[in-house]
Amino acid sequence: MRLPLGFVAGFLAAASLAQSAESWRKKLTPENPGPFPLVRPFEGEFRFGWSDIEAARARARFTCAGDEVQMQVEGGTSGLVRSLWKIDATHRAVIRKNGLQSVAFNQVEKYARKTVRTEAVFQPDGLWRLRDVTPDPKGPAKWKRIKVEPIRDIVAALFFIRSQPLADKDKAGVIAFPGDAAYVVEITVLGRETIKAAGKSWPAIKIDFEIFKVVKQSKTENKLEPHKKFRHGTVWISDDENRIPLRAEVDIFIGYVFGELVSVTFEGGKL
Repeated sequence: MRLPLGFVAGFLAAASLAQSAESWRKKLTPENPGPFPLVRPFEGEFRFGWSDIEAARARARFTCAGDEVQMQVEGGTSGLVRSLWKIDATHRAVIRKNGLQSVAFNQVEKYARKTVRTEAVFQPDGLWRLRDVTPDPKGPAKWKRIKVEPIRDIVAALFFIRSQPLADKDKAGVIAFPGDAAYVVEITVLGRETIKAAGKSWPAIKIDFEIFKVVKQSKTENKLEPHKKFRHGTVWISDDENRIPLRAEVDIFIGYVFGELVSVTFEGGKL
């Protein structure tokens, strides 16, 4: 009896471990983008802050060329906050139209005393990332492969979620790489409502989102852990043919922060 019972016990234990290790992947949406069409080329301006005090501004430019699209963002702290904490940043992401798969991105963050440059290239064997800090006493940075699949950069992840049907109570999940580590972003559509942004009222889709960090558990498996600084987030996107971000409210370790649309101009005229 020992051999059959031991075999069964071992089989059940292995099955339990496999199910536990892969259970977080149930949060992910199948790889193919949803049916909603890609947004038109546009330029937009956004402001950011906490406790309703503006702290930064950014401009985004989305363009299409052949089989690829590009998102370029540049911004930095502003006003009184800039005198306390100076940062200027640029971000350029290249994405394939077909499948909304990431090609590469480049990000530069300039602080008062250091500069952080992040390069990422999405290759057939996975995502390769170089994160270089200047000055850095540790010496030159090295390329590192992020061993998590399927993965997109943060812009492609947002476009992927935007492409989903987003009916009330719908859920979607995607693995995103903003530059430091891989995260699972899981969204739930809370419903529809009207909000004000960029000087007008908009019909909007209200979306709740959660973020989990992907952490290495063994040589072959990963697990999810709660984000240490993120607590809860809500975003509103326009409920129309554009589905552009209107406002985001996030509860993090320093309190309530927000981002909202200031203006937007689409190719061919202003909205």
